[in-house]
Order: sequence, then structure tokens, then C-alpha cells
Amino acid sequence: MGAFWLSRSELITTTSEIVGHKSGLALTREELGRFVPEYLDSIWSGTDDEQLRVRSEEFEELVAAALYGVGNIPTPSIVFPGIRQFHKYRADAGMFPIYEDISGMLPEFLEKGIDNARASGKKTIDPTFFFEEARRRHGLVGTKMALELIEDLDLYFHRSPWTEYRRVEWRDTSELKDLFESESLETFYGSFIDQRFIDYLAQNFDDIDRMNWRKFEGLTCEFFERAGFYVKIGKGRDDGNIDARVWPRRKGRDMPPTVLVQCKRQRAKVGKVVVKALWADLAEERAQSGLIVTTSRLIP
Repeated sequence: MGAFWLSRSELITTTSEIVGHKSGLALTREELGRFVPEYLDSIWSGTDDEQLRVRSEEFEELVAAALYGVGNIPTPSIVFPGIRQFHKYRADAGMFPIYEDISGMLPEFLEKGIDNARASGKKTIDPTFFFEEARRRHGLVGTKMALELIEDLDLYFHRSPWTEYRRVEWRDTSELKDLFESESLETFYGSFIDQRFIDYLAQNFDDIDRMNWRKFEGLTCEFFERAGFYVKIGKGRDDGNIDARVWPRRKGRDMPPTVLVQCKRQRAKVGKVVVKALWADLAEERAQSGLIVTTSRLIP
């Protein structure tokens, strides 16, 4: 592996730009710093104008750690595609020969895929040939193994700081601070909350206590909608303490709600007054049930 020289300010700026491009999230220097591995702190922390010698694998690990930290990739590991499968199957006398055959097909597939993409003017490689050939040779087991290899290859190119490739061609860039500071629920990537914020919270669940109260309502509504319900979110302010109304898709919205939802993103325990108020709302709207969604807990 090689190395390159740059100032610390250049390192931080470049890392921020790459992570923003790949994940669709704009992070400040301090936000990025949360995800820097301890063994890389010596290149991250210090004066901006200090000249650093950074090994290429260190830079890859830095970018991968940040992408993993914001929930954009499933692992911070930078192992080469196929290595994970090699260790997974090498002790299995029945599976390892299949792995060797399918992994041996990969270079030919990539060469054909690149040639076909160039000929057609497309920017994508169609993996159909690879899957079909794996299935022809080894059945469903071969197809699944081929899928594993393609997923690893896709992840490798996505997390690599040396490529512009990214899994999602984001239409915009969201600032991470908006998860905590902004009440806006407008997004191209969700009905009520941005998918990038959901990914971040999945990786940093303790931060749910800090997220904006309106975003917490959006997260709750997003959950119900993805579970197959029709959801009507409240206005946020002056909503009569009903944050969302929920119906099954098959049920008309002119009927009483199936669930009335009250969201409480707070550290203090939820008191009796909130529960009694929700009970009164159930009676008034003739709803079937009520739900309090909270980052805390109810008092006895």
C-alpha cells in the first residue's frame, strides 16, 4: 500500500466531502470526529496546517469508519471482495469448491459487464449473466453465493474513497444537524422523515433523545406507514395533543381512527395527565385504541 502527504485541514475536508457524497449526509468536523477510530486519532486531531503522511489503507479505514458511523454501510471492515466468503466456506468440503468456481467466474463477468455497458452507453453493469451462470452450474446454492459476492463487490466500490460510485444517487444532501435542530419533515427519501436520519439513528440509537421533537413524530409515523397503515400526522403545534391518527389501509378514513398516537420525546417519565388526556381523546373521537410513543417510560 502507498501513502500520500497532505495537511490535516485537507484530510478533514476531503474526508467530509467523500462521506457526504457517499452517504448523502453533510457532517461537521466535530460530528465526523465522533467516528474516528482511536488508532487514527493522531492524524485527525491536531493543528490544521500540520503536514501528514497518510497511508492509503488508513484513509480507507477513516472513510469506512465514518460511513459505518452514520449507518450508511453494515461494517467498517475494508476487506477485499470475496475474502469474507473465503473464510466462510473454506472449512466446508462441499461448499468451498462451489465458492472457488463462482469466485473464478467473477473477473470474466466484470470484463463482459464493462464491455456491454460501454457498448450500450450505460453506466451500470447488469449482473444477470453472472447469476444465471451460477445457477446453471450450482443451482440455488450457487445463485445465493453469487449474490453474496456481488453485494460485497457493490459495498467495496461504495465505501472506497478512490471511486465516485455510491449506492444511491442522492438528489440532495441533508445536514446531520437538521435531525436535531429542524422541525421540517420535507424529504425525497421518506414520507415523514429522511431515510438517512433513520439509518443514522439505527447506528446511534442513544441520539434519539436529542432528535428534534417533530422529527420524532415523523419517525413514529414513518414506522406505521411502512407497516402498512394509513397515517395522518398532526400539525405539530396546536394539534390538540394528538400527534397522529392511524387506520388500516382497507378501512375508510371517514371512520374513527384505529389508533390515536401521542409522541413524547423526553427524558422525564410520562405522567398521568398525558395518559388521562389520551383516554379522553379516545372517547371523543371513538378511536379503538391509543398509543404513547416515548423515549422515556410511564410513571406507575
